[in-house]
Amino acid sequence: MSTSSPLSSAHACRRILLLAALAMTASCHQEAVVGVSRGRLAVGAYLAISYGDQAGTLTGDWFVRPVTEVLELTSSDPSVAEVIDRKDHPGGAAAMFDHYLLGKSAGQTTLHFKGRFADGSVREASSIVRTAVAEAAAMSLACDNATTVSNLLVPLGGQDQFRISLLAGSEAGTETGSEALVGWMPNAVTADGVTQVYDEVVNPYVWRAPLSPMVLQLQSASVPSVTGTLTAFGPAQVTEIRLVTSNDDYRNAFTASSGDFSVQTSVVVSGQPVCRPLPAELHTMTPEVCSGPAGQTVLDGDKYRVAMTAHAEGTCTVAASMPGGPVVSTLSFPVFFVTPPPDWKDLAFGVPCPVKGATSCQVGFGWLWTCRDTGWDQLTLCPADQVCDFVQDTTAGCVAGSVCAKCRGLR
Repeated sequence: MSTSSPLSSAHACRRILLLAALAMTASCHQEAVVGVSRGRLAVGAYLAISYGDQAGTLTGDWFVRPVTEVLELTSSDPSVAEVIDRKDHPGGAAAMFDHYLLGKSAGQTTLHFKGRFADGSVREASSIVRTAVAEAAAMSLACDNATTVSNLLVPLGGQDQFRISLLAGSEAGTETGSEALVGWMPNAVTADGVTQVYDEVVNPYVWRAPLSPMVLQLQSASVPSVTGTLTAFGPAQVTEIRLVTSNDDYRNAFTASSGDFSVQTSVVVSGQPVCRPLPAELHTMTPEVCSGPAGQTVLDGDKYRVAMTAHAEGTCTVAASMPGGPVVSTLSFPVFFVTPPPDWKDLAFGVPCPVKGATSCQVGFGWLWTCRDTGWDQLTLCPADQVCDFVQDTTAGCVAGSVCAKCRGLR
């Protein structure tokens, strides 16, 4: 195939970004370069072709000298990979490059480029392109909680995005699906409510969940094996709301001047936390100990937490539900009022301390520090239902004239 097309400045800029990942054959400065992203191209997938002029150093940035005319851009074996003009790309107006490679069959071909450059010179370059048949497609979904899942949970009527990785057995003969292929494949997977989004490098999709609970398996007419399910859920499908107490001091401990804290919430459906946080509702069962900041007993939160206030020392019990739904989880935990601490900036391993045997609380009121010959030393972790608190130096076990702290439970 031979084609001629001037490059726009926008397309040239995009090629500058892609060349950092090219498989290039040029070995010295000022030579022409041509190539595609590293990795084997999936059969049936499209991949942008970049070409231009190499400049700079091998360890530095890559720059591209504009091509004013493409004189030749061919694949030595079009039955393996074929050069496609942008106008023939199924991505339509979303396709950003002038030329693409379309994987046709498993194998290897040589991509050859010849072009006229802005300085008037005519130069050429070649690079090897390898292709492979995708044997599997797998959902790739990075959740807000840093987990990766193959089942997309979406509330009824909501929507979320996922990606599909195209996989093949590696050339070394290891298990099928061990090598990630490159390229954008039209309709690599399908399912009711799923829409493909065009991207030059990855394969993103959007799923709009129906208004009734259901589980869908992703399908594919192009790839024999597909991993990934889509689950639409409502309040009745929520099996748990995980609750974790927290405040600025990391424990259920509060100074007398501030009883503000929060309860973190995580919605769970059949044992799987949802990828995107959802608001939950808390009901306080002990309003004399804890409630909303304005005394509310039913509290709405944001997608991550519910704000609360402690009114007295004691056991705070809360029940959790989806807004307007049935209670699915409860949590009881102690809340404390603690004595305002001294300056914590000098509390660290080995930092000199004034009186041997003196004790103090670590930030968070969870650890008890002790002054030794070598300086402050972290000695004792308070039990989960206790807190580190400051006491009078006349308390039994304290060193007179020094800071003194002890682990204690509820009064």
